[in-house]
Amino acid sequence: LTAASARLAESLARERALDSSRRELVAWVSHDLRTPLAGIRAMVEALEDRLVQGDDVDRYYRTLGTETERLAGLVDDLFELSRIESSALRLTMERVSLGEVVSDALAGAGPIARAKGVRPDGTVREPSPVVEAATAELTRVLRNLLDNAIRHTPADGSVMIEAGADEVDAFITVRDSCGGIPSHEIDRVFDLAFRGDPARTPGESGGAGLGLAIARGLVEAHHGEIAVANEGGGCRFTVRLPLR
Repeated sequence: LTAASARLAESLARERALDSSRRELVAWVSHDLRTPLAGIRAMVEALEDRLVQGDDVDRYYRTLGTETERLAGLVDDLFELSRIESSALRLTMERVSLGEVVSDALAGAGPIARAKGVRPDGTVREPSPVVEAATAELTRVLRNLLDNAIRHTPADGSVMIEAGADEVDAFITVRDSCGGIPSHEIDRVFDLAFRGDPARTPGESGGAGLGLAIARGLVEAHHGEIAVANEGGGCRFTVRLPLR
């Protein structure tokens, strides 16, 4: 009876934590949608009323494009998260070389890294591990981890991604120079809507707290594991996937 009561209490605590995370998510997403939409509306009205001229017109159009892409990314994240949470995620599995996935993820993160002044690099231990995976979803995992690492790494810092295999699993690590994650936060980094300490990314929005939660959901859908640990002047995210 005591054990059953303990399990029930633990289940209720998890449910309360999940409800709290969902409320936080709604608040963050509402803010992250409302802010760029207000800016887009103001810029469109200024263009319609011909209040901007010359080079400012081109600058307004570029900003509109950037904000539209940002909103599209947020909507895409919400859709992916809904698939994961509703168990509607259907993976098309195939033999995938981790070397190719790492290369694609680095190429996709290049523009963000250049804008931030961060140096991304990657290595793959030979022979390149091959796993059963859904290519698009696995690439998304690495992109989310790279984007997170780049966002938290100061300018002139570096981000390193490495792939390899041991006797049991294939693995991918993403190392950054973010200064580390506070001990009271490290167990929550994969929680839905968790943003962490704003001091780690001064002057930047932490996003809606979806990227790492999506990464965890996709890794678990591959029957893999994802973990994070502080290491040196930064942190290390590790994804492990079964070789067979």
